[in-house]
Amino acid sequence: MKDLVRKILKEQAGISFLVREWSDIIYNEIMDNPEEHHGKGRIIIDGYQFEVYDKLPIDYFVIDFYDTMTGYDQTKSGYDKNGYYVVILYIQPQLINGSHSYSLKSALNHELKHAYQDYMRVSKGYGNVDTTKESKEIYTEDFVKLLNSRNLEGPVKDILRFYYYITNLERDAYLENVYDGNKEYVNKVKQVLNTDFNYYKKYPNLESNWEQINNLNIPIVNKQKDSNSFIDYSSKRLKRDAEKILKKINKMKYIHGLN
Repeated sequence: MKDLVRKILKEQAGISFLVREWSDIIYNEIMDNPEEHHGKGRIIIDGYQFEVYDKLPIDYFVIDFYDTMTGYDQTKSGYDKNGYYVVILYIQPQLINGSHSYSLKSALNHELKHAYQDYMRVSKGYGNVDTTKESKEIYTEDFVKLLNSRNLEGPVKDILRFYYYITNLERDAYLENVYDGNKEYVNKVKQVLNTDFNYYKKYPNLESNWEQINNLNIPIVNKQKDSNSFIDYSSKRLKRDAEKILKKINKMKYIHGLN
């Protein structure tokens, strides 16, 4: 009974060990098939061949290799026309080579957490992450394109980068990385708390940056009347959410006995 309670507590603290079981399997399959990721090919894993399938029934994992992309594709994942549940992952080959093997493992833990949360929604008849309130408010196609673009920089975009790290969706996935020993996410959350957002009001290109980004479909920007309102609103929201995230991180570390 005590072991069951301990397991439940650990799951509630934000770490999914079902995700990590699948992550180990996918990691081993990738490392055992070097000709595929060296040739930027594809690996397909039949999930039903593994015991963890009984607890988290993903029928197929499809891993494609790209030089510039690592991530979970929620738009192509889900039930296919035959009723099989498929998870699509993109992996950068450079994560695999040499001393970067740890980064691959942690990256898989992160991306599979996204896939796991999507499965829990879709398998119960709900839409994928794109249908959530947070995604509609922040994670629009324009938001993703903006963060990946090098052509448009400025104070409004800097603030939107903070939103990426502070959203519930990314928080849960990054908790897996914190559990792995990655300190970068904690530092990023602390950076939000320590940032003086009024400083962004002094940027000489603030208004031009605001006008460009306000023309995009990013509701969290569009609903604000001007740049200063967006900065003031973001300061309160981001700092409030960052404090909650640090509490959740500290709880996770305490329950799992991490320093």
